[in-house]
Amino acid sequence: MDYKEYDDYKFFIENDNNPFILFNADKKIAYLNIAAEFLLGKVSKYDIYNLCMTYAPKEYGSKMTYIDLKFDDLSYYGVTVGYQDEEHIGIRLYQRVKNRLMSAKELSKYVTTDINMLLETFISLLTIKKDYKIKLITDMDIPEFKISQNDFFKILRKCFETFDTTQGLYIALKMRVGEFVYVKNERTQLVKLEIRSKRRDRSHDIDIEKLCEDNYIDFLSAENKIRLIIPMLK
Repeated sequence: MDYKEYDDYKFFIENDNNPFILFNADKKIAYLNIAAEFLLGKVSKYDIYNLCMTYAPKEYGSKMTYIDLKFDDLSYYGVTVGYQDEEHIGIRLYQRVKNRLMSAKELSKYVTTDINMLLETFISLLTIKKDYKIKLITDMDIPEFKISQNDFFKILRKCFETFDTTQGLYIALKMRVGEFVYVKNERTQLVKLEIRSKRRDRSHDIDIEKLCEDNYIDFLSAENKIRLIIPMLK
């Protein structure tokens, strides 16, 4: 295969759940993917640059190091640091897979649901009261799975309230291919819901995060976006 003919590899880096950051010689960020944006909401870029310096190979190339890292609620089990010249150095952090334990009582409130329909219902109810400019992209191949519908509506409502809706909202719902968590010792696929606008108020993120934790949903926030990682419970 001639890799030079395929230049869309950046799509996979951009949507990788593992943060990737490229620094230039002036210690400034030359590129970062979406996962790295959320990471930098928890830790400074200078701390990540120092990680690069600490775990960089002595000669040109790359080196993977297993190390236990935790930044707020984000956990990683290792990093790869690499460079091929003196102008740039890059780092990739490997996210730790979470093992979630649910009781039978907790699971009783979960019902089999079409999440696309649930999201569209929420948006329809929302736009009755207010004129939102919403661009919605969904993956119609997402199968039904169990979710607490009432709690999911609460999470969505609180998330939407943080955005400056006059700027319009971009919403994307997709399956995370090749990624999973363990729930009750069963491998469970994930769905990603991303909500984005130009501005948002992050002062209530702690409340949203607590509600997400109660529903085994990963909540990641940045200055202009929210990402929910939802387990597809059977």
